[in-house]
Amino acid sequence: MNEVKAPVEFEKPVGDYLRVATVSPEVSLADVPANVAALTKAYRAAQDEQAELLVCPELSLTGYSAGDFFHNTHVTERAEEGLEELAGLTKDGPAMLVGAPLKRNDVWYNCAVMLAEGKVQGVVPKTHLPNAKEFYERRWFTSGKGVENQMIKIGNQETPFGTDILWDINGTKVAAEICEDMFAPISPGTRAALAGAQVVANLSASNELIGKADYRKTLIKGFTGKTACAYVYCSAGRGESVADVIYGGHQIIDENGHLAAEREPLSDNHAPLVQDIDRTYLEHDRAVDKTWADQAGDQDYRTIDVSVPAPTDDRLLRYVDKAPFVPGNPETLDERCEELFSYTSHALAQRIREKNSRGIVLGLSGGLDSTLALLTALEATKQLDKSADFIHTVTMPARASSERTQDNATLLAEAMGTTHKVKPIQALADNFLAIIEHDQTTQDIAYENAQARTRKEILMNYANKLMALELGTGDMSENAIGWCTYNGDHMSMFNPNGGIPKTLVQHLVRWYADNKASKEVKEILYDILDTPISPELTGDGDLSQATEDIVGPYKLNDFFMFELNRRGSRPEKIGYLATQAFAGAYDEATIADRLEAYLDLYANAQWKREVMPNTTKVGTVSLSPRGDLRLPPNLSLGWRK
Repeated sequence: MNEVKAPVEFEKPVGDYLRVATVSPEVSLADVPANVAALTKAYRAAQDEQAELLVCPELSLTGYSAGDFFHNTHVTERAEEGLEELAGLTKDGPAMLVGAPLKRNDVWYNCAVMLAEGKVQGVVPKTHLPNAKEFYERRWFTSGKGVENQMIKIGNQETPFGTDILWDINGTKVAAEICEDMFAPISPGTRAALAGAQVVANLSASNELIGKADYRKTLIKGFTGKTACAYVYCSAGRGESVADVIYGGHQIIDENGHLAAEREPLSDNHAPLVQDIDRTYLEHDRAVDKTWADQAGDQDYRTIDVSVPAPTDDRLLRYVDKAPFVPGNPETLDERCEELFSYTSHALAQRIREKNSRGIVLGLSGGLDSTLALLTALEATKQLDKSADFIHTVTMPARASSERTQDNATLLAEAMGTTHKVKPIQALADNFLAIIEHDQTTQDIAYENAQARTRKEILMNYANKLMALELGTGDMSENAIGWCTYNGDHMSMFNPNGGIPKTLVQHLVRWYADNKASKEVKEILYDILDTPISPELTGDGDLSQATEDIVGPYKLNDFFMFELNRRGSRPEKIGYLATQAFAGAYDEATIADRLEAYLDLYANAQWKREVMPNTTKVGTVSLSPRGDLRLPPNLSLGWRK
């Protein structure tokens, strides 16, 4: 009796995310009640989005350009009252970071104030006060440098005050810095990240200049990339004085070196900018980055626990890329393809120099992978000042080989000018099968592997005869699931394709066709691109053995590989993210089945990967047993349960 599986439902891992929002409401200079009303409206909008943290601009209670009114008692008293009023909003809603001028021991500070659970939950003073050209903050404020482990009184409440504060909001640690702090050589946010902050919020009032918006993004991207954290930047905008500068309300949410969301300067959209930040991605990268760990944990920070309502909706407010290895922007994709050809061909040329090889031997099947290996080899020969006949291509048809692939292989070799041979292998493969007393007709795994190993033996022996380097063709997606014949196509003297996922292979071949190939070669390459993916080891030359029918769609497999190897994600989370990325393309049951099969294949394939040939790492994911991936060959299939 067949087992009936329960319906699959991948649930959103709510605890993995912190939903943050930014908003830059129109400010009324020195009019605190009006600003409290504007901030209240912004808060309600963020609450409607089920945000857990709202970040507002610098000095948002008074306006950044209030000038000498920062020392006006009426304005500053109203600011303190405004904080108490806004704090009351947060009793059953998101936490809120607002900017306000505050006094301690008759010294005035430009502060970021955390409001949550109906009260003030700590105050961080600005450390770096700009005081040149258009800025003169030291006229009104004192730096918070060295201010640690202190308290400040706001209304009737004593609350922590200093640059040594973190907030743990629903399990994610958050720090605050203010505007110019970000531009410092060693920023307060850097110290906070090393102390454990996974999110750094910046309350800003940075004016706009030509090129400054891009400069901010560059700074933030570099910061989050080297600290493995997220950055939530919110700048002042409409309502600030334009007497001598302009404020654009620029808002940025960046995660681990990648721009997640942006509200560009001078935007007319005043709705909250909302994003789900993935804490587990950050934790994973910090865990594997020992350079980060060498400096982490030395800072002495106070942590304030804050509990706010977690989102209860089913939305995931972040982009899930269904093709994480393939840039979505065509211009970026072109640049990526050119860069990859440069890397792989350079590595191949260097290996040929090292071994003083007198040629390259390559099995050319007429499929995508061997085509890519040939194109890489051609680029390498240019670097070596060799002609195309330095490459010896061999097409080895058998009973299951289709005329289309074999014709394309020969046509491509002739058009490229390689030294080409066609060597049928069915008789030799049958001899091997006869030796092991196989009937030579049953198309089982022995039948398939005999062909793969026959081809490899011919290629290796031919390379020995020529004193040449024999190239592998298998890509990283095949290595991930062990889709290769051990000691057959699994082996080579060097594999230029081993760091490239299948979903990127087709784009590399297409880029070459469009940018480097003659008209004749382009037509052949496009026909290869249109050919169904098949190992052509069974069937009768009709391409009936479809790879993706056996191992699953490579779009899904490469998505699984990225989440598993780059992000360290749990199987349940990989499945959930796949349902988000492939909504409308694959249902949950299909994703669940393919994920289960993929994880089993991945675990079972480690013994093959442990003896895989040299290949060049070209991206953030690599399966080399000498590099990125260290796993036992007897990994239990139960690990995923």
